[in-house]
Amino acid sequence: MSPALDSRLALAASLYIPCELGADIGTDHGLLPCHLLRKGICRRMILTDISPKALRHAREQVERQGLAERAILRCADGLEALTEPVGCLSVTGMGGKTLAGILRGGQDRLGEAALVLSCHTDQAEARRAVTDIGWHFTREEVCLSGGRYYLVWRAEKGSQAMTAQELRLGPLWREKKTEEAVGYARHRLWTLARKREGLETAAVRGEAEEALLRETAEDMALLSGLLKDWGETA
Repeated sequence: MSPALDSRLALAASLYIPCELGADIGTDHGLLPCHLLRKGICRRMILTDISPKALRHAREQVERQGLAERAILRCADGLEALTEPVGCLSVTGMGGKTLAGILRGGQDRLGEAALVLSCHTDQAEARRAVTDIGWHFTREEVCLSGGRYYLVWRAEKGSQAMTAQELRLGPLWREKKTEEAVGYARHRLWTLARKREGLETAAVRGEAEEALLRETAEDMALLSGLLKDWGETA
């Protein structure tokens, strides 16, 4: 029996655009690409990881599921493994700074590929990298996996201008009320309140801290207003 995907990977799979050749960067155990191959979303997949150990686990998974003939496994850093055009590729399960570095460093290898992306830290930096390389967000969904909220994005080629606040909070997930979106808005509001408390009680505040306080207040106001519009309490 094939291992079930957790909520985060299942959401990533749902955002994939069907294609002849897909790629999963930082594939770890290879669960997402195996799912995409089994479901026929991608006819072939490139599975890459910088870790030989992780790639060995991915190879074992591919062979266990009888997908070896449709899987190309390459030990590589970032997008270096992309030596031919892919229709859709995923980069998930890492920090935003790492994700941003992968996109910036390998943008000449992306071609016209759609991107399925997720990061658990520094989301503003990752969003900025997406727009800087000339892609724009077409989907942004929230999920709860392992007691933690995640945003998963799909981006496609084409320019997009985003405000500083959109870079911080995200441009699309707020357009649709879901149980996960409500929970995520509350969670972000809570974390921003803790951040504000720390800034307000700091012994010394310079211009940078004052700017962060203003940004935090703006973001809290937006999220509080969003919850109110949805008929929810903060």
